[in-house]
Amino acid sequence: MVGSLAADLSNSKVAHLYQERCIVRVRGVDDLRAEALEAVADSTASVTYRSIHGGTITATDEIFRLLDTLLEKRLPEAFTPLEERKHWEDDDEEAGALPAGPGPYGSGVRALGSAGERITLISNGKLDLPDAGFGFEDDGPDDDAPHRREPWQEVTGDPDLLPTWLIGRMRWTMNDGTYDEFPHTEQGRIQLAETQASRAELADQLLTSFPPERSRYFVGAHAGWDRWSEDYLSRDEVIAFASENHMAVLWLALYRYYG
Repeated sequence: MVGSLAADLSNSKVAHLYQERCIVRVRGVDDLRAEALEAVADSTASVTYRSIHGGTITATDEIFRLLDTLLEKRLPEAFTPLEERKHWEDDDEEAGALPAGPGPYGSGVRALGSAGERITLISNGKLDLPDAGFGFEDDGPDDDAPHRREPWQEVTGDPDLLPTWLIGRMRWTMNDGTYDEFPHTEQGRIQLAETQASRAELADQLLTSFPPERSRYFVGAHAGWDRWSEDYLSRDEVIAFASENHMAVLWLALYRYYG
């Protein structure tokens, strides 16, 4: 994958989403190896390394150390750094402010690790694919979800199902963009169609850049963790694409509908 295509992926947008709801970052595998998170000797795991936040992370394959390096060291560069600010629940004028920081919630982005679990896409009716439409609500996690970490899982199975699966992960709600009161107006229906078309285009672009015959795919969640629970309705996911020479991560901010 040439540099211009990597730049195109990093500049990808989905129509009508608010800023920083959908981000793609691409990095060369050699670059990630050169700046990889510090390895830690541990006889109980095949790969152990130290995250930027100080925790020890375990994984079953060296590729997860490279993915976590991309998350912790390069993904935060895609976000506008947050300034020092008050907590959303804090009414005390004398209370201390939350510190400035990188990443979507000012807490950086954290490594996920892996237990070697997989998601298998199969075409015999057993695959529970997310709705590829646009809903008013997202079946989000509990309010403490930002404190949890969902480790990387490799996505395997029928490659013909990858586009449907990938598009289905992009399940934004009305709170995630500058939408009209769709689908009840003509303008709203137009915006809905544009959002659906552009996320399908992004999925095609990613899978073209990382074709199944030469790539591996991974999914995890809560990499952009909210240390102070400033937005308790938020959820994020990361989907990674890995070829011999490049890795990319698709970061998705998903908000539950709250009206």
